[in-house]
Amino acid sequence: MKIRGILAVLALVCSAAHGAAAQSIIEDWGLATAPPAPVAQTVTLDPKTTAFLALDFTGGDDPKKGPCNITRPRCMSSLPAVKKMLTAARAAGVLIVYSVTTAGGPEDIDHYIAPQPGDPVVKSGPDKFIGTDLAQILASHGIKTVVVTGTAAEGAVMQTVTDAVMREGLKAVVPVAGMSSSLLYNEQYVAWYFLNAPGMKGKVVLTQRRLMSY
Repeated sequence: MKIRGILAVLALVCSAAHGAAAQSIIEDWGLATAPPAPVAQTVTLDPKTTAFLALDFTGGDDPKKGPCNITRPRCMSSLPAVKKMLTAARAAGVLIVYSVTTAGGPEDIDHYIAPQPGDPVVKSGPDKFIGTDLAQILASHGIKTVVVTGTAAEGAVMQTVTDAVMREGLKAVVPVAGMSSSLLYNEQYVAWYFLNAPGMKGKVVLTQRRLMSY
């Protein structure tokens, strides 16, 4: 009888737990709490095997030309940091590759960080490997690591980094000051995704400009 009683109690507990678990993320939305902020890592990069990607810094005064425009201040405010990182990368002889959206062209890249003659520019949707020769450009230069900056964090940055890691077998370094979106939460989610998602964990490094060297 004791065994039957114990089993009955266990059945009720399991039933209650099952009922609680049946709630979807919509009902449980307010129960979620943000994880601790990630720690930016110090990285030393080999300039001969590293490429710096500046993705979709287009728009400026015309939102139709791209996502880094006057209606998205987080991207505009990231440009000084990106400029400094680009300058350091160029000084070290790092390959610089730009991208533009399907709505814009190389001439729409913010003049503050504009490409120099010879810098490759690819044009695509969020994943800059799709429909472009980005993979061939990187392979022809013996690239093993990509430093990825751009906007939107949940668009070009996330999609391109995912493809670089999952399909191209590259290591990715993401300076968080150069990864922007229209919403703070989007940037937070992408940072978490890079460090925790299956296939990404251990292959993406989050860093800060001051912690990068060549």
